[in-house]
Amino acid sequence: MTSRLDHAQLLTSDEIASPPVLSSPRACDSRSFDLPGGIHAAMVLMIGSAFVVLATAFRTNMLVSFGVIFALLTAFFGIPAIFVKASPRESARSLSWDNFLSRGVETATGVTKPGETTVLVLVLPFLILCWAIAVAIISTVVR
Repeated sequence: MTSRLDHAQLLTSDEIASPPVLSSPRACDSRSFDLPGGIHAAMVLMIGSAFVVLATAFRTNMLVSFGVIFALLTAFFGIPAIFVKASPRESARSLSWDNFLSRGVETATGVTKPGETTVLVLVLPFLILCWAIAVAIISTVVR
């Protein structure tokens, strides 16, 4: 059977450990994703364009589905925007283009150049847009 131990017994038997003291700062203090606003705008534009392409291609019989997709996309871009606005630091704004072009972005594997960072961030939204165009073309050909 089990028996209940009180706090004093745990303290005398060294069963309670103090919480660890972190010597290094948090891994990520920046909530702005260290990217300029133009890259965020390009992401919104590409994914929004994919949504518009699909909504145009399937406008007759999928309105509810597109409403749900629109709500998810709004959350996808809205929640990170809330994180940036809720940052406790005053300097948590998006990175300026000059800073971005001069120093790149610091990642876990080192500093990436601005061109490489732009390609890495925008490749997925671009592929999503290409997929939407391909689905719209296939849908038009099959009908």
